Amino acid sequence: MSVTGFEAAAARAAAGASVPVAKRLYRWWRPKSDWASLTSIADSLAAAVDHAEQKVQRELRAEPGAFMPVRFTVAAHPQPEAGIGSAEVDEIAVYFDLLEQPRRLVVLGGPGAGKTVAATYLARGLIERRNELISVPRRTTEPVPVRLNTAGWDGGRELTSWLVSRLGVDYELPAKVAEKMLEAGMILPILDGLDEMDDDTTDGARARALLDRLNERDWAHRPVVVLCRSVEFDNLAQAGADNGLHGAGTVTIDPLTANQPAEYLAHYRHRIGSAHPVWDRITTHLRVHADSPLAVTLRTPWMLGLTATTLHRTPQTAEDLLDCPTAEGLRDGLLGAQIPAAIAGTKDTEQFRDYTIDNVERWLRTLALHLQHRRDTGRNGTAIRLDEIWEIAGAARARLLHGMAAMLLTGLVLVLGCTLDLTLTLAFGLSGGLVCGLTVALTRHPIANRIAWKVPTRRRWPSGLAAGAAGALVLGLSAGISFRLSAGLVGGVTVGLAFGALGGLAAGVVAGLRTTVEDQLAIGADGRRLIRDDLHSALFHGAIFGLTFGLVVGVSAALAAGPASGLAIGLTFGLMIALAYGLGSGRASGRHFVAVLLFKATADFPARPAVFLDWARDRGLLRINATAYQFRHQTYQQWLIDVK
Repeated sequence: MSVTGFEAAAARAAAGASVPVAKRLYRWWRPKSDWASLTSIADSLAAAVDHAEQKVQRELRAEPGAFMPVRFTVAAHPQPEAGIGSAEVDEIAVYFDLLEQPRRLVVLGGPGAGKTVAATYLARGLIERRNELISVPRRTTEPVPVRLNTAGWDGGRELTSWLVSRLGVDYELPAKVAEKMLEAGMILPILDGLDEMDDDTTDGARARALLDRLNERDWAHRPVVVLCRSVEFDNLAQAGADNGLHGAGTVTIDPLTANQPAEYLAHYRHRIGSAHPVWDRITTHLRVHADSPLAVTLRTPWMLGLTATTLHRTPQTAEDLLDCPTAEGLRDGLLGAQIPAAIAGTKDTEQFRDYTIDNVERWLRTLALHLQHRRDTGRNGTAIRLDEIWEIAGAARARLLHGMAAMLLTGLVLVLGCTLDLTLTLAFGLSGGLVCGLTVALTRHPIANRIAWKVPTRRRWPSGLAAGAAGALVLGLSAGISFRLSAGLVGGVTVGLAFGALGGLAAGVVAGLRTTVEDQLAIGADGRRLIRDDLHSALFHGAIFGLTFGLVVGVSAALAAGPASGLAIGLTFGLMIALAYGLGSGRASGRHFVAVLLFKATADFPARPAVFLDWARDRGLLRINATAYQFRHQTYQQWLIDVK
């Protein structure tokens, strides 16, 4: 049958409409990385980093006005004439700006001295100064400070590649975008945890390798900040027979003065309104016995903060603090009091009924041991996301069970939804289930997906409407012309309208909910909701695909065999597609639920991981860094591993 002029014009229109759809798909697969786009992304990244660091300050009770006045002292400066010799830690960004380009800085201090707090003030201070620059060209010359923990670098991987992967995990930056921004000097890495990279078997080799990479040609003239414990950094410098980080200024976080612990505890007591006399006993002891083990121990901000929390929740522990004769005993006593203090402040509800001291200690030790294993295998050993918790149940076991469950459920859905003869039905179900099961089981590290209903950076539904209209035109005209050749003009128009409407609806909704890089940074990610977001994403996309294909198949069947058959076939096919797609796409949530079943069987970890992690964060045992949970301090993580 010949093609009419109208049909030829329609074909040309469909081809033209397919161009914006193809462009959108290409931009989703490969986001823009031109200078203007990178500038916009840098601004969004700065806002996301500022929000994340503000959250860390709240977790550490270190927000402006609440943190004890810790100071830093300039230990080494490449320009001796610089005016700052010592200042409070919230002024560290001012000192950093005094450094000559490329600005390179080492921040040192003892365990618990406040290095991470200093890093948060540095990042937020630099972002605040960057935001004050109205000129876009001027602002692009100021890199966005991003704090990254180095514990996941194995000492052998190419440094830029590792930074790209961390930016992808922590801030959802596409690899191409992150790589371009690093190459253009638009990101200032603040590398925390240099002293946490090695264990007894590597003897500082990974940390020294990182310093060597930063001193080599590719990185020697780039700005960077490194945080490390003082003793460990001195050892690393001696191992390399240099100053550690070439061309860098060095500041040291000072211990608290003799008067500050008592002043801080008095201020803390006033803020919480406690009338318990134990506070007077402790503060009096600190003032009278300034050289006692307790007074010396509390000159570390980390230990002082633990003491304040412990006295608030379990004031009866004061006697143990006053009677302890050694600093090591005080440290162990304070760390050991954290779980009882956390439980003492927890409401006695059914949700927390099994949160006993023994159970919580076992769960936290399990988490600490797993993080140590991750570090030993070259992964991030200080923080873990909710969509990685399944690994605690045993990675191989969880992957195997997840794959088997996906295979059985997908196969069952396909068999029940198929209307072919028995042999073909079984073959269809077996092959489909096997493909889905293997795909799921072979996914080593599933990452939670997300759909976004609201985005503060733009109005998204106009783009969804445009994509929907383009999709409707392409699919409707293509289907209409195809059916025109076999079913006549009326059939072609009917099918074209049906296919166009349904396909356009699906394309519009999916495009409207798709997020750009700027959108993802503006929305941020809630570490507590990763699994829930992934489940919602799987259910939503399964429903969209099931509805679309079910209606398309149903309409086609109705035209061929009547409305009743079309309805039955459409419902069956749509449900089959929705369930199969949902099982295959929600891999992070599926893996998590398999792990939950294993946790119920072994009791090595709570059966509701998200609730437990959020409870531990709320009680000061853990904190959130970007989207990952980590122990409040590395000292506590190691103590849980070592304690018998």
